[in-house]
Order: sequence, then structure tokens, then C-alpha cells
Amino acid sequence: MPSLFSHLINRFQLRILLYLLVAITLPLFVAIYVGNHQFSSYSERAMMQDIDKQHDQLVQGVQRELSDLTEITHRLAADYGILSLAKRQEAANPTTADLNAYVNSLLSEQTEHTRYIEQACLTVLASNRTLCAQAGEVDGKLMLQGKSLNKRFEPLGEEVSHANAYLLTYSESMIDRASTQELGKVIIWINMNKLMKEITGGTGKNTSYTHVLLAPDKRMVYRDGVYTGDWQGGVQELGSVHKDGTRIYSVKQVDVIGNDPWLSYYDAPLLPDSLRAWPAYRIWLIVLIGLVIVLSLGGILLFISTVTKPLYVLKALMNRAERGDLRAYWTFKSADAWMQVGQSYNQMLNRLEDLIKQVKREESLKKEAEMEALHYQLNPHFLYNTLNTIKWVAKLHKTPQISEVVSALVRLLQASLGKKGDFITLRDEMGLTHDYMAIQRFRYGDRIQLQTHVDDITLGCLVPRMLLQPLVENAIIHGIGPTKREGVITIRSWLDRDLLFCQVEDNGVGMQVAEGSSGWEAMQAAGGAQAERMLKERMSGVGISHIREKIKLIYGPEFKMHITSKPGEGTTVRMFLPIHQGEE
Repeated sequence: MPSLFSHLINRFQLRILLYLLVAITLPLFVAIYVGNHQFSSYSERAMMQDIDKQHDQLVQGVQRELSDLTEITHRLAADYGILSLAKRQEAANPTTADLNAYVNSLLSEQTEHTRYIEQACLTVLASNRTLCAQAGEVDGKLMLQGKSLNKRFEPLGEEVSHANAYLLTYSESMIDRASTQELGKVIIWINMNKLMKEITGGTGKNTSYTHVLLAPDKRMVYRDGVYTGDWQGGVQELGSVHKDGTRIYSVKQVDVIGNDPWLSYYDAPLLPDSLRAWPAYRIWLIVLIGLVIVLSLGGILLFISTVTKPLYVLKALMNRAERGDLRAYWTFKSADAWMQVGQSYNQMLNRLEDLIKQVKREESLKKEAEMEALHYQLNPHFLYNTLNTIKWVAKLHKTPQISEVVSALVRLLQASLGKKGDFITLRDEMGLTHDYMAIQRFRYGDRIQLQTHVDDITLGCLVPRMLLQPLVENAIIHGIGPTKREGVITIRSWLDRDLLFCQVEDNGVGMQVAEGSSGWEAMQAAGGAQAERMLKERMSGVGISHIREKIKLIYGPEFKMHITSKPGEGTTVRMFLPIHQGEE
């Protein structure tokens, strides 16, 4: 099972799918988080505004209903029939049955039309009696409560047990217009629970909200919900809306006729964002997650068709080419970018095939050249063996000069055949030059002298094989030989900084070279067949050119050979080479 899991994880397509999921999901959730944060702030502000609006509606409703109650009470206190009843009872007139019926009907009408009026009563001061609608005389508690009222709303302070509600009374005195005396009072008993139900539209209590009305003396006029009494600590000023971590608070002023303003306290829960927004978020999250999955799958399918499949095709073709099949050409139809890659791959195969053919052809030519070289080496080896035979015959016949000349010639032949490699020390090169001069003495005798001025430190430096001998040969044949007089050839060598200087001088016929130029420049500047013939007659062009090209090929174009010459004074050939020390 672990191996299967690791195999799935290592699949390129699965990794691309995971990458696409992360690349799409991460910005999406960041956007959701930022949007949720913005939505939360907006929803909190909206909820605070909504709570403030609800509280305003409650306060305005309370003020409106209380204003209507004062109007109802004023009409009752000014009613002619009620004033007549109060006057007759004050005058102890017993003929009040009709008036009693009228007043009772009038008071009962108010309780029937206004549902939150629990009771409407008439108290006559002279007889100290109280008449209430549909209830007749009430007990002393109501009378005593009514005696102290004069155009004021008065809360009872706590829920009345028999009504199971907060009760509020409002009273207004009945004044005799003729004598301006107070005849009695009209008292309205208000059920605050029913009144608030009228204001809120009869929706009933909401246990998550709290609404409290407080009289100026802090007596509770009405309460709905849980009230702990510590709300004032969270509210800074009237008319403001505040929130803490869990709830929103609002306190407003209620203007009441005949009383100091009341305080209306209202608070509501600040629901968590997740609980408020979850019903809407649930659908959007499901849609977004589904959209992410669809986009990711579509992306991986597109990636497979445009990238992965052509990549596997190219990999298979490269494996065939690696096994030697150079005809594994790209023929897969895909996007333009892959077609360009395929064309480059096909061109690479063609180029590789051409290079292989070229290498095989060069190897064949190399073998043919090696065979031809072996063939041409037969004559030098035959000459080398013949000279060795002559040397031993000369020794047997006791002719040492012939033996020395042949020995010198053998050493030169060995050097020309490359028996000691392409590089030899300057000491060995000087030895080969002395061997050559030993052979030339049989022809010229002592007419040509060889002088050497060589620094000992330069003798261990490596130089190309057969570097000095061709220059000495040119000095003898073309420099000193035509003069028919004694000649001197001087070989010099020295070190200057990081360069080795080798120089061959002769006092032969020389040639015309312009001042400031070299022999090579003189040949190029002169031009024509005459200049070429003169240089070839003066110097062995093949040997000199060979040395010059050898120096350029081995050390590079910055290391050269310079030729200076004057007619009748001789020629100087100077070479400067990099310092390579040999093993001494």
C-alpha cells in the first residue's frame, strides 16, 4: 500500500492536479476570508442600524400610545356626564342611576376599544368612592393608588399577580368650570405587556432581545427579556448604539406627558458571523468548491493533452535515438510550440547522422594515411639501415672520418624520423646542428665556422624538433656558399622575461629588405615572379616556411619568426618562443 501511494504521489499528472488545486483554492479562500471580513463589518454595521431603527420604532410607538391615552383620559375628565355624576355625588343627590349607567358604559367602551387598557375608573373626592368599568367598586388598594395621581403616569413597580403584567396608571383631575374646584379623578390602568404587543404587531416575545422602560426614579415600567441591571456600564450616552463581544446596546429617551423623560433600554444579540452567514455561505461554498474541482480537472486534462502527452512522445523518440535509431523522427501533431521543438529535434537527428558519417569518413581517411605513411617510411628505414652498414664497414677498414660522418648522418636521420618525439631540448637540438656541420665540413672544409653563444639556462628548454638545422642549412647554401669566401654562422639563445629567443646569423650575401620590415613583408611588398624567384634562390623556401608554419601551429599566431638582412652583410633569423622546461 505505501508503494502504491508513493507511486500515485510521484505521478506527474497528480502533482500538477495538486498544484492547480492549491493555485486556485488558495486565492479563492483568501478572497472568501477577505470578503467574509468585509461582510462581517458590513453586517455588524447593518445590524446596529437595524437595532437602532427597531428601538426608534418602539420608542415612537410608546410615545404615540401614551399620547393617545392622555387624550382619552382628557376627554373622559371633561365629559359632561362624568362631571354631572361627580357633582351629584358631591351634593349627596341619590338620583344618579342613569348617570351611573352612562358613566359605566362610557368607561367600558374605552376598555373594549383599547385592548391594553385594563381598567378605567372614576374617583369622586367628596364621597371617596371609585366607579370602575365592569367592575364596580374596587378595593382600597386601587383607591389609595388613585388618590395620589394628577396627570401622571405611575408604574406599580412590579408585576401585578392577578394580571401577570406590568401595570401603569394615568390620571387626570375633573375640574368644575364654574367653581374651579376639583371634583375627582379619572384613572386609566394600562397593561404595558399588551401595549408593547400592540406596538410590535403582536409577534410575541423574542427571548434573544431585551427591552426595558425605566421611570426617572429607576422604577421599572416594563421589561421584556433578561435584564441584569448592568446595561448602563456599556452605554456612554443617550441615543447611541454600542456593542461588545456578544450584544448590541441602545438607550433612548422616551418623552412622557406630565412626567420627566423615561429611559428605554434595548439590546439584541450579536450573532457570530458563521451562524448569521452560514445558510447563505453553505450554498456558495458548495458551488465554489465544485467550481474549483471542475476547473482543476479541466486544467489537468488540458495540461495532459497539450504538455504531458507530447512530452512522453518526445521521450520515447529520444529513447529510440539513444539506442541508435536515428530515424526516430517527430511526426506528432500538437501545438505550435511543440511542433517547433519537434522540428529542432528532427534537425538534431539529421545533424547527428551527418556527424557520424563524417567521423567514419575521417577515420577511414586516417587509416589510409597511416598505411601510406608506413609505405613511405620504408625508404627512410632502408636508408637508415644502409648507413649503419656503411658505418660498420668504415670502422672495420679503419676510416674514422667516414664513420663519424655516417654516425652524424644517422643521428640526423633519427631526428627527422621522430625517434625522440616532437619536442627536444635545446641542448639536443644544438647537438643535431653540430652533427650537420660535421657532415658539411667534408664539402666546405674549414671555410665555414659555427659559433654558439647560448645561455646555459636555455639548454634545458624544450623546442620543436629540427628547429635550427634548416636555418643553418639555408645560411650555408644560400648565404655563405655563393660568396666563395670564409663564412661564420652564429647561433644565439637567451631568455627575456617569459620568452625564449633563438637567433641564427650569417655573414653571407644577404638580400634587400626595407628598413622597419621583415623578409616576409619584403616578399609580399615586392610581388611578382622576380621577387619570388629571388627569395627562393636566397633561402630554401620550403624549410623556412615549414618552420614558420610549425611555430604558428604549435604556439599560436602571436609567436613568430623575423628575418632581417642587408645585401653584402648577411642575414639574421630570430624566433621567440614560450619557455617550456624539459627534464634535465
